[in-house]
Amino acid sequence: MEITEFRTHAEIEDAHWWFRARREIILDQLEKVLPSGQDNLIAEIGCGTGGNLKFLSHYYRVIGVDIAPEAVEYAKKRVNCDILLGDFRDALSNKWQHVDAVILADVLEHVEDDRTFLQDIISCLKENALIVITVPAHAFLWSSHDVILGHQRRYSKKTLRSLWERLPVRQIMFSPFNFFLFPAILIYRIMRANASNSGKSDLKMPAAVINKFLYRIFTLEKLLLKRMSLPWGSSYLAVLIKTGKT
Repeated sequence: MEITEFRTHAEIEDAHWWFRARREIILDQLEKVLPSGQDNLIAEIGCGTGGNLKFLSHYYRVIGVDIAPEAVEYAKKRVNCDILLGDFRDALSNKWQHVDAVILADVLEHVEDDRTFLQDIISCLKENALIVITVPAHAFLWSSHDVILGHQRRYSKKTLRSLWERLPVRQIMFSPFNFFLFPAILIYRIMRANASNSGKSDLKMPAAVINKFLYRIFTLEKLLLKRMSLPWGSSYLAVLIKTGKT
């Protein structure tokens, strides 16, 4: 990710509709299996500038890891928890036995060898630990936004599920999300397809009324995701549980 994007994330992610709704959806999925409370430790790998950690720290003990010094610098200013710089394999080497869940919030698409990355996380986790994953969906939505954010790919159901095939995990939830707003996102990406590359991502803070409206629409999906898998969306959400030794 370009350095300017870290600043943008830090400035808007607490209030921006997309980040807020995604955080609440992640929390809902965690609380379905893992009771909130300071007895349970959540590790966010690829924690970025700390927005998820700041939110989740009200419900769990949290720890963050990121390989980008700029992201860690921003996160440490914003979150009162351990934020570790470096490869998660080394950074969490003496903490895995305490980790009850790992969050990978739009991280795997940045990783060249995403299967090995996920396999290494699973191999380190204790039995019954959770892995909550979100990723961008659909190659046809690829745009300069993905390039600027440093994405390697967008996922299909098949390519995402293939990452944990034959690994010691059980899938307990899988669904597209950002369902209601998907048609608008698709139209926006089509309209932008032939636009000149501005050198910036699509992330920007909309007007307050619009931001509130989009947040309300997106958070409606929490109720649906408690009961069903959604038919489509611009992202995928998966929840896995470690079932045994690797």
